[in-house]
Formats: sequence, structure tokens, C-alpha cells
Amino acid sequence: MKKTILILFVLNFNIMFSQNYFEGKNLYCKSENLEALQLFNDGVKFLYLNTSLNKKYLTITANVFFEAYKKDTTFCDALFFTGYTLRLLDDKDALKFYMLADKSYDKSIEFKTNLAAECLKYGNEKAIEVARKKYEEIVKLYPDSPEGYYGIAVTSPILGDYDNGLENINLAIDKYKLINLKLKSDVFYIKGILLSLNKNYDEALVHLDNAYSSYKKDFNFKIHYSLSLLKVSETKKDDKMKKKAFNFYEKIKEKDVIPQEVKDQFTPK
Repeated sequence: MKKTILILFVLNFNIMFSQNYFEGKNLYCKSENLEALQLFNDGVKFLYLNTSLNKKYLTITANVFFEAYKKDTTFCDALFFTGYTLRLLDDKDALKFYMLADKSYDKSIEFKTNLAAECLKYGNEKAIEVARKKYEEIVKLYPDSPEGYYGIAVTSPILGDYDNGLENINLAIDKYKLINLKLKSDVFYIKGILLSLNKNYDEALVHLDNAYSSYKKDFNFKIHYSLSLLKVSETKKDDKMKKKAFNFYEKIKEKDVIPQEVKDQFTPK
């Protein structure tokens, strides 16, 4: 099957350090410049006060963070928060600031996960390769964190290394369990897609069923759920399941972008 395009953001579980970081604590490049630090702290306050994400005030906040950086060009956190605020504005310059922050300080899990997630939004292979690189860096720097492994799994359907994706989603699941985080539908979704791409349809169906309520309207979910239903129905000689597979497949509106090999499975012989 051709490489599946998945536009998916990496899960952002609130690990305590990250939670503190987004409150403006545990900074990586804390400025000694009092004016820069005051501007930065003001920006964090503005973010928390702007609960409705009003674009006018987000723009002001982004400018405040950037002014903090201009006061002290070693202040990598001000660069990152500029990018973070621009991302809330859906501003394409967010990626540029995320990259500058990561280049300025290359050991931050927050910098790398947010940079990678921003790359995923672009959906093209070059951007996905950058995201993959960041996730691999996270695995090396933070081997106990599930986020790097999960991110590698997310990029696997696009880059085509499905076995590697399955290995990493399983590692991510183990890491999530170790830190007592409940598995969310995103994990089941990714694992189900990877199992389907690996033609392990029985297991794929189990995981996709677990993600059904959250992803039943998703294009890739519909493809792999209907295909898994069909293949399992053929193995079990289950006509009721086969009918369900065809019914689900017919709900896919974007027929022109369904991979040909999947179309062939649903074409009467």
C-alpha cells in the first residue's frame, strides 16, 4: 500500500516538568537581563489571562516574547514562547521560531515535541523527515519518555517503515504504563493503522474498535477499518461482517484519494 498520509499531533500528556515549563518555570536559558525577564513574565501572564485565545491579544503577546528575545538573544525560552504563541495564531512563522529555539538549545523535550508537531501540520515528506529526526533525538535524550517513541510511530505510516512504527508504538505503550498514564484513543488509532498496513488485520480491528468513537469520521480510519473488517470477514467467512465492511467503505466521500489497492478489494470481481 502507498504511504498513508496522517495529519496527527503527538499526544501532549502533562508531564509535570512540561506543565511547570509552560507556566514560565524551569527555563532552559533564563535571562540575566532583568528587562528581558520582565517582558517574558508579562508574556506568560498574558497567555494565561487570554483564555478565549483572542487573536488581537495573542499578537500582542507574541510581540512581547519577541521583544524579550531582542533584549537578550541568548534567551532561547523567549524564542520558543514566540513560536508557541504564533502557533496559537496559526501563523506559519511559528515553525521558524521553533527551529531557532531548538537550534539555540538542543536538549529541550518541549522544543523538540512542539517543533515536530508543527512539521506534521505540513504533511509533506520533507517536513515529516524533520519531525522524525526530532523524535529520534527525544528518544536519545529522554529514553524514559513515551513521546519520542510515539512520535516515531506517528511518522511511520508516511515514511513507510511500518515494522519500525509498530516497535515504537509498543515501546510508547510500555512507557505510558510505567508512568501510569491511561492510554488514549490516539494510541489505539496509530497502532491499528500500523497493524493494518502490516496486513495484521485481526489485531488491527481490535485496536481500531478501541479508537472507533474518536476516529470514526477520520479518512484514514475509514480506509483501514473497512479493509480490516473485510479481510477478517473473509477469514471467518462472516457475511454479516463483510456487509458491514462494504457499508463503512461506502461512507468514504473522498473516493478519488483512496489507494488503488484498497479500491480493488472493494470492487466486485
